[in-house]
Amino acid sequence: MPVEFYFIVIPFFTIPVFLVSLDYLNKNAAVERKRRNVIDFDKYIKQKGKGDAVDSAIAELIDIDQIVA
Repeated sequence: MPVEFYFIVIPFFTIPVFLVSLDYLNKNAAVERKRRNVIDFDKYIKQKGKGDAVDSAIAELIDIDQIVA
């Protein structure tokens, strides 16, 4: 009986725990990726405003008072 226990019962306990922990790590990584991809739009426009003439015109149309260099 102990041999069957090791080969049949233990994998049914270890594999789900392993899969749940992998899913948890994957969800945490997805949340971190999503948080890092958020762009502050005003900061982006201010950085682009110091670029070429088109970027400066867009920044003026959006009505940003000062474009920080």
